[in-house]
Amino acid sequence: MPDVLFILVLALVILGPKKLPEVMRQVAKFMAQFRMMRDDLKRQIESEMLKIELDEKQKAAAPPPAPAISAAPATEEPVPTYEGNVPSAG
Repeated sequence: MPDVLFILVLALVILGPKKLPEVMRQVAKFMAQFRMMRDDLKRQIESEMLKIELDEKQKAAAPPPAPAISAAPATEEPVPTYEGNVPSAG
C-alpha cells in the first residue's frame, strides 16, 4: 500500500492538481478497454476450444467408413480413342 501512495503523490507533484484528474480518466478508460479486449479474447479462445472438443467427440463417435466396393471389373479393357477425322455415317 505504501508503494501506491508514493506513486499517487509523485503523480500529483509531477502533473499538478489540475492535470491529474484528466490523466486518471484516460488511464481508467484505457484499463476498461484493455479488460474488454482481454475478455473478448478469452471468449474466442474458449469458443475455439469447445469447437475442437466437439469435433474430436464426433470423430470418435462416428463409425469408420466401410471400404468401397467397385462395380467395374479389375481387368477393364481400355477405351479406343480416335485421332484425326472421324468418318461420318451417311
